[in-house]
Amino acid sequence: MSSANNCLQFNLIGKYFSRRKALALIDDSLVIIAQNEQVSSCSFKDCKQFAVYVPGLLGGVLTISVGSKIEQYRFLSKHHAEVFVALLNGKIADFICGYLSQVFQDFNSFVVNRYPRDSWLDQITALCAQLARNYSQQQALWDAHLAPDFISQVKEIVCFHPVHPEAIREYHESHQLKKRSSFFDRVESNPLTHEQRLGVLRSNDKNMVLAAAGTGKTSVMVAKALDLIDRGLAKPSEILVLAYNKTAAEELKQRLEEKAKKGGIELQSSPHISTFHALGRKLLRECGVPTYMSVFTEDNIKLKQWVTDWLTRYLLSDNTRMLSFISLFPEPVNPFDFKSNDNYERYIRDNEFRTLNGEKVKGYQELQIANFLVMNGINYRYEPPYVSKRRIEIGFDYRPDFHICDTHVYIEHFGIDREGKTRPDIDYLAYNESMKNKRLLHAECETRLIETFHYEWLEGTLESGLERKLMDEGIALTPIDLKEIFKKLEDEGLVATWSDLLVKALQAIRVERLSDEAIHDRLKQSGIAQPKKIADILGALHRGYTEELKSQNAIDFDDMIIRATDVVNEAKYTPEWTYILVDEFQDISAARMEFIEALIDKGPCPTLTVVGDDWQSIYRFSGGKLELTTRFGKKVGSYTETKLQKTFRYNNSIANTAGQFIMENPEQYKKYIETHTQVDSSQVYLLDDKVGNKDGVYERVEEVVLKIRENDSAGSIAVIARYNYLLNDARAVLKASKLLDGVHFWSFHKSKGLEADYCILIGFFQGRNGFPNENRDEAIVEALLPILDSFKHSEERRLFYVGITRAKKKSYIIADPTAPSEFITELLAPKYDINIFSKAFQDQYRKIFKCPYCVDGYLRLLKGQYSDFYSCSTGLGCKVGKARVCIKCGAPSVDGRSASVCNNTACLNSLRICEQCGRPMKQREGRFGKFWGCSGYGIKDDQCKHTVNS
Repeated sequence: MSSANNCLQFNLIGKYFSRRKALALIDDSLVIIAQNEQVSSCSFKDCKQFAVYVPGLLGGVLTISVGSKIEQYRFLSKHHAEVFVALLNGKIADFICGYLSQVFQDFNSFVVNRYPRDSWLDQITALCAQLARNYSQQQALWDAHLAPDFISQVKEIVCFHPVHPEAIREYHESHQLKKRSSFFDRVESNPLTHEQRLGVLRSNDKNMVLAAAGTGKTSVMVAKALDLIDRGLAKPSEILVLAYNKTAAEELKQRLEEKAKKGGIELQSSPHISTFHALGRKLLRECGVPTYMSVFTEDNIKLKQWVTDWLTRYLLSDNTRMLSFISLFPEPVNPFDFKSNDNYERYIRDNEFRTLNGEKVKGYQELQIANFLVMNGINYRYEPPYVSKRRIEIGFDYRPDFHICDTHVYIEHFGIDREGKTRPDIDYLAYNESMKNKRLLHAECETRLIETFHYEWLEGTLESGLERKLMDEGIALTPIDLKEIFKKLEDEGLVATWSDLLVKALQAIRVERLSDEAIHDRLKQSGIAQPKKIADILGALHRGYTEELKSQNAIDFDDMIIRATDVVNEAKYTPEWTYILVDEFQDISAARMEFIEALIDKGPCPTLTVVGDDWQSIYRFSGGKLELTTRFGKKVGSYTETKLQKTFRYNNSIANTAGQFIMENPEQYKKYIETHTQVDSSQVYLLDDKVGNKDGVYERVEEVVLKIRENDSAGSIAVIARYNYLLNDARAVLKASKLLDGVHFWSFHKSKGLEADYCILIGFFQGRNGFPNENRDEAIVEALLPILDSFKHSEERRLFYVGITRAKKKSYIIADPTAPSEFITELLAPKYDINIFSKAFQDQYRKIFKCPYCVDGYLRLLKGQYSDFYSCSTGLGCKVGKARVCIKCGAPSVDGRSASVCNNTACLNSLRICEQCGRPMKQREGRFGKFWGCSGYGIKDDQCKHTVNS
């Protein structure tokens, strides 16, 4: 065995002679030398199991597992076996320790030091499973041969098998919360809350931080970036933070620098903090793509002027275009599509039908008739007093739809189909009886009545039929010049209105990246009338706009993001960010999301964290796609969610009211806000707007400001409204009273991100400029914008939530109790704990002012030319619309057929009125005794001789 002896002379660790072979430990191998001097070896570098010697009658068996192979050596002598196996396992232990060191290192990397990402779960699962299998099979040997601290770590990892993602993530969070406690305590002015700390730590492949108002989302973003840098998980240059606008980006930069300095974190460079547009421009410039910005991007007035010029050219180039365009705006709506009276009333109330002569009419078909008359040079009056004061229907004087000036010809447009049927909510028998009575009245008074019908509009013969009927009455049509029509459109502000609409439609088309076909499809799906005509106009506008950009050799903001996405997807630019943070994610557009997806797909497997609040999604008009937040999982797959639910801004009263209001919409995430400040009573006050005084809301604002100043001379105050005209008027009143100091004026949209000690919310009334509104003027734009969830007024609800949560101490809501908005009506329900400060909102008081002729309307006191009167808040949507003032208590007095009765149940004063003309009746003395005679008896030109026996 000379060869064997020579072999064993080199790095011999141990030897063992058996009857038929010799075994030697040389370096990291087991060398076996047979009697015929053949040599073989087995390396145990890959051993994850200890060697096992089992004695037997014919000799022992030595088993060694190397990787997936099992080596066995039989017929071994018992002599010195235990000593040799001990030496052998001592050597194997060194390699198992090496294996375990790598396991510990990988486990620390994937689980302890970094957040266990979904993309690492297979590796973590395999690591834990293999370790658990190896340890469980030889637990005694491992315990005997390995150091206690190794075994302790092994047991800690093995306890996670089988791997459950929640368990390993909870382990990571618990470990890092303790380890980073000092950092979390000092990184912001106040120690971070538990939820904020979790928002910082959680870095799955995809993460969402839902942050309710005032819960410190900016603190989380800043702390997250600094935590990544401080722990060495990323260099500053590997972190990208995307902000919604330039102001937010600058705030994030400033906050990050301040907090880094405060926390003693040295920044060799800063994370890349940018808006989407600025990042897009950076990428394009680095790729050599021209980025000259169109003048339209910085000057919206120039954009509107271009659209106005385009519209002017479009309309004046063709007579048919002008007439077609006029017929499209406002949107034609079939009244018969309304299934209930209240829906139709609201539609008329909240939408404006203004003729070329500037009158407001009751609907689209009346508008078409009026504009036909104007364009054919026929002078008319809309709803004039009839030649005789008469009442055909209870409650209001007969006023024909149109009177042709200087003639005895009137036009009535009747809402019936060819079978005489009406809208579903109207009694068609009573309606047809009313038509009959109108015909009889015209015959009695010897006036001529031209009748037009709803079915003519449906059949497309309304205008041609009217033309024939006018000619039959001897009324000549003298069509006015196209330029004269356009001048009327300009004078009535319709060109400007249409231009505003087209600008918004163009922006929606750009941000949603809609083709001509997609424009048509969206209009059709939204039920827009004549979608093909409108799609053709909008398509022509969009093509004109893109040609204008080409002529400027420029791009706009939408181009910038789209082209930046393209250069990333085409591998012209390679992103190197490993962590991407996105602020205000609830307002992100589809194009911005595609940009983010490109950065992730072409980058070094970065982790994405989006921060936002679905409750504050209020920028749909600029492309905000809320469903990307509310259905985030469907878009990106598995993700980790953190909710920030503790606010330091407002108290529990404001939190409860706002939270309950917003969560009525099931599409919104459920969040239950904990507040740092606790109060025992409601700090949300509902006040009336001084009923009957058109400037009452501003006087009430003045009173509230004075009251606040009595108790808090230095507190900040904000007046918040849906529309700027309300803010301007409120500012003027407070300026005159020298109360402007410390008072801010914010629109609901611009208030986002701001706060004040006290907030005064105004503009809560019904109607076109109310809050909320159902104005369909922009139904076309609505159809082109990102899809809105089906819950009624969902975005307006979120806007109200933003407004009410700006207040730190108290929120005052000033509303019209006689025409309350739907939001106020809802807040009056017992489930909302608000302080109803004004008795005008009490049920009994409100019933006094409820209009009996329509569903939503309330009667408001107005000053007339001759006397005061009440007018219905529903406006033209209410068939009556007016009420007398009770001479006894001043409440509304509602006309019946023969009497006007006070609406105040505590009064119920009754005034006898004429059944024929509605004038007051007077008791007179005749030769046969007392009787009631109409007070119109003495009117020379319209005498009413109606009498009633006493």
